[in-house]
Order: sequence, then C-alpha cells, then structure tokens
Amino acid sequence: MILDTSILKTSGIGLQVEDRWLWRNLDLTLPCHSFLAVTGPSGTGKTSLLRCLAGKLSPTEGSLSRGLPFAMIHQDLELADGATCLMNALGGCLGRHSFLSTLFSFPPKEKKQAKKLLSKFGLSGKERQWASTLSRGERQRLAICRALLAKPSILLADEPVASLDNKWADHVLTTFQDTIRAGDGGIICSLHDESQVSRFADMHLHLDPSLPNGWSLKAFNQEEKS
Repeated sequence: MILDTSILKTSGIGLQVEDRWLWRNLDLTLPCHSFLAVTGPSGTGKTSLLRCLAGKLSPTEGSLSRGLPFAMIHQDLELADGATCLMNALGGCLGRHSFLSTLFSFPPKEKKQAKKLLSKFGLSGKERQWASTLSRGERQRLAICRALLAKPSILLADEPVASLDNKWADHVLTTFQDTIRAGDGGIICSLHDESQVSRFADMHLHLDPSLPNGWSLKAFNQEEKS
C-alpha cells in the first residue's frame, strides 16, 4: 500500500473577484518536505491564494484540505508595534500555551528559543527594542522569527524576502529549506526572483491570466536544481 504523505491538497479551487476569475480548477498537492514557490505579475492573486490556503478566504469554487498547524507571514507583517521584539517573536508560540500560562511570563524554554531565532536573524541585542523602531528589513526578519517559533507544519509566506538584501534573502530561504528537511512539514512561499525559485523550490506555481485557467505548475527534478 502506498501511503499518502501530502500535507495539503486542493481540488478544483478557483477565485472570482467581481466579474473576473483570478484562477480556476487549481489542483494542488503539497508533499511533505516540499518547498512550493508561487510567482506571477501583480494582481494575479498570489496573496489571495495564500489566504485561501490559510483558511482566511473562501475560494469561489472547489475545496481544500489542510489539517495540520500552519503559520503565515503576511506582506504587512502584522507585528505589534507597541511591543518589544522579544514579545513579538514569542507571539509565535501562543498556540502551544494557554492564556493564563503566558499572562505574566512565557516559559523559559520558549524565551530561549525566541532569543536564539532573533540572534539567527540579526536581531540580537534588540530584544527589548520596540518593533515600531525597526527598519523594514528588520521588521520582516522579526515576522519570520515569530512564524518559525510557531513550529508550523505548513508555513505560508507572502513575499517574505521582498525587503531583504541578497545575503539575508538567501539566509532566510536556506533556513526555510533546512526547516522542512528537518521536520514533517512544507512551505508555500510567494517570490519575485526567478533565480531564488530555481535554487530553493521543489515546485513552482506560476499565476498568469494569459495561461489556461490562470496558472501553470511545475515540479523540479534534481538535475534542474543542480
């Protein structure tokens, strides 16, 4: 018997905005340990697709199944500007603890892991700094720390390296790769740089209204990635 190791599936999903279909009949299967890159021109529905996969937006047609814990990195980051970097990062672990258990303080183990992530992403020494005082790139890296601390089975990332230089972008995407290889999850990440897609992704979903149904899907083999 062949076991199904997929962690997310869609069946014929489509999204209509007013009188225009962004995409239709999208059948997508995300296997465990996979990195799916999503690309496409502005306005083709990349953010809307991620929101559908996260359950924050209902597709107009079709269905999807995603039973595992997920975290999402939004374009607007959704940080708490009036909280410190450390508290923002610790927000990622709230799903593992009750409100009362974190009312006065977070468990030492979570604080240690949060500080480790902040250091890994160049925010060491800024633990007590307000998030509102960070640069855009620092804020983006902080949002990544928060998402990784959630330890999701599925990470949905909406342009997570858009405000980062090449060095930090490579560092983030390499960390994403290492994370899915070490665990049992997968990543769906919208990107603009085609070289990043070919270097880091296992699958490539391209959204474009000129394509049949508005999308094309390709899986890379090892020869193409080497």
